[in-house]
Amino acid sequence: MDRANAGRIIFDITTSIRWTGPPVGIVRVERQLAMWALANLPNVTFAFFDPRRMAFCELKGDMSDFLTGDAAISMAGLPGLATSRQRKTDRAPATLRPLIAWFPQSRRMILGRLEVLRLNAARPRLSYLAGMLQKPLMSKRYREIMIRADGTRRPFIPYYFVIGAPIDFCPDDTLICVGSGWGNSNIGALCDLKSRSGFRFVLLCHDLIPLLFPDLYREYDVDLFRAYMHAALVIADLIIFTSRRSEKDSRAYCVEQGIRLGTTSVVPLGFDGAGHTPRVSLLPDGILPGRFVLLVSTIEPRKGHHMLYKVWRRLILDGVTKPLGYKLVFAGRRGWMVENLLRQIRNDNVVSDQIVIMENVGDDLLAALYRYSAFCVYPSKYEGYGLPVCEAFSHGKALLASNGGALPELVQDLSPCLDPENEELWYRSVKEWIECPDARAPFEEAIKRRFKHPNWSDAAANFFATCASA
Repeated sequence: MDRANAGRIIFDITTSIRWTGPPVGIVRVERQLAMWALANLPNVTFAFFDPRRMAFCELKGDMSDFLTGDAAISMAGLPGLATSRQRKTDRAPATLRPLIAWFPQSRRMILGRLEVLRLNAARPRLSYLAGMLQKPLMSKRYREIMIRADGTRRPFIPYYFVIGAPIDFCPDDTLICVGSGWGNSNIGALCDLKSRSGFRFVLLCHDLIPLLFPDLYREYDVDLFRAYMHAALVIADLIIFTSRRSEKDSRAYCVEQGIRLGTTSVVPLGFDGAGHTPRVSLLPDGILPGRFVLLVSTIEPRKGHHMLYKVWRRLILDGVTKPLGYKLVFAGRRGWMVENLLRQIRNDNVVSDQIVIMENVGDDLLAALYRYSAFCVYPSKYEGYGLPVCEAFSHGKALLASNGGALPELVQDLSPCLDPENEELWYRSVKEWIECPDARAPFEEAIKRRFKHPNWSDAAANFFATCASA
């Protein structure tokens, strides 16, 4: 039987629906695949895991605005995730939870009710009044969600307007999960549902990094990830990896743990950044075009920010960066276990004004940072893929990358790959590229001539073809 015509494609976009802010990492991957499915698969149904009912529920309405970030969904009043630490409000009787939720989430609940009025008011004046009442309630966090970069309003719709009834799975259906299910669903409920309904389950395993490097994560998050992946890998009918290295290392881990894998396949991710001209071309104050080194990544222990901080401090003290006006830019949201590092940078008089940390960077500003950087760095200890490599190369920027995980697969010979633990090597390499631009020029030329990567349309078509045929 041709699986493409055998039944529905149930595509889980819980991670994207719960996300607010610019898409990064797994969120970006999930949204890109979902947008291709929306445009090309007539039998696709988009699902959200609802912890109230411990079930995947169909999402109602046009999903395109949510997948592109033109609209956001408020989760105010929805119980805590079924796999997360239970909140105090979740211990209350179910009938009382909506009322109790008003106390800890009152600002968001009021904003949500006013948003319903603003979007659905019969008279423009009433809609305007609702919008005006929202303004004094918007903290910085909510302004970033509810107001676009150009100052226009982004719809912020309460979850109960878009979450429909539980999906009645059939044996011919295929459930595809590509997001962070360990934090956004319940693996026990998924296992029970598959056992009862017999549907086909496809899992995109980005990597097993929290299990390979548990010291780089909080213990609770490692336990959560382990519980999900150990069960999901067993029940998956097809496991898709994004790189050969990730597949190899995951297989080795599963052999060690006695986990039997089913069918696996490798499907590279896509990238559409080449040739993008940013609308926002002005850099933040104090950052000069061609006079900064760029690291794009969530700020977390694995990515090498601490090592680069020490390298940059040495470069400043050795008189390398200041005379040339160079700064180091970290572009990425704040992650976990980095409070001490950020405090150290903030309180270090040597680097406090020489390392610039930029959070919640939108696509246009990010493109401008790439475009005007001198070169990029990516000293991650391990990557299952590494889209920042593609982003840097698409802007013609040479990159000092690590040799961790799948990065050499992407970098090939277009830039150096260095040991992420070798601080001295990174110091010498960054110093050389700052003082002698000719040292990076051959890589820049090679990147412009030879860098090619599948776009998201081709990558998504390959992904769903693999889901249907394997």
